[in-house]
Amino acid sequence: MDYLSPDGDIGSPLQAAGLLVMALIGALILARGLVSQTRTAGFGGLVSSLWRYDSVVAISLTALAILNVVHTFTPLAGVFRPEVGDGGLVENLTVTVMIFPAVLFLGRLMAGKPRAGHFGPVMMVALSLVLVAGFGEEVSWGQHWFGLAVPEAIAQTNLQSEINLHNYIQPGVMEAIYFAAGLVLLLIAANLRLILQPAERAPGFLALKALLVLSAVLLCHHVFQELGELAVITAGFLVWKRLDDGRLEFAPRWLRAITAN
Repeated sequence: MDYLSPDGDIGSPLQAAGLLVMALIGALILARGLVSQTRTAGFGGLVSSLWRYDSVVAISLTALAILNVVHTFTPLAGVFRPEVGDGGLVENLTVTVMIFPAVLFLGRLMAGKPRAGHFGPVMMVALSLVLVAGFGEEVSWGQHWFGLAVPEAIAQTNLQSEINLHNYIQPGVMEAIYFAAGLVLLLIAANLRLILQPAERAPGFLALKALLVLSAVLLCHHVFQELGELAVITAGFLVWKRLDDGRLEFAPRWLRAITAN
């Protein structure tokens, strides 16, 4: 598993090959979407489907990915976090977007309106707990913010001497988990219309599909994984917000039934 570049060496052969393969598959998925959208809606429909916030997000993330490559050779303080510690533009954006649904749900609870769109109170409580846990792990439960002393047992066993659980996972295993997550995202992107459908007539999913493909590719190399996390969380938030607003709905009945509770 160590051959999967636990130190984030951008020249690691296996990770570099995996990144190229995922990028090629992603390009084929998007090419198929472009052809299909053009055939069904014409050039105007293609432009309409790309004229979305999702495209702006994908372009911004691509620009950050270029900066990410620069960062591997010339550290960009304030943009990407250090290997040990918290902070930087990318991580701050990630934790901010991550906590939005939980904050919105709390606001609804205080207003006495816990339900909206697809999501019932049980699902929103479960989602909020998962997001809060993810938020805590991402910021090492405030260790660096508040200057918390690390217990000796954690300092000796945690890979980065931080107060979190994810650093107990061996680097090679973590690389494999992220790569598997990228594959899942590519499958979702390729079959997006089997999972989501617009509640009313709306442009296609091409821009969202591009964002999902980009998220999948970024997850597949250690160098880009912090940015990949931001891409995944942002794509997830955009989908959740549209489901919550009633602009999208789940296509499978079982998904609609589960999230309605």
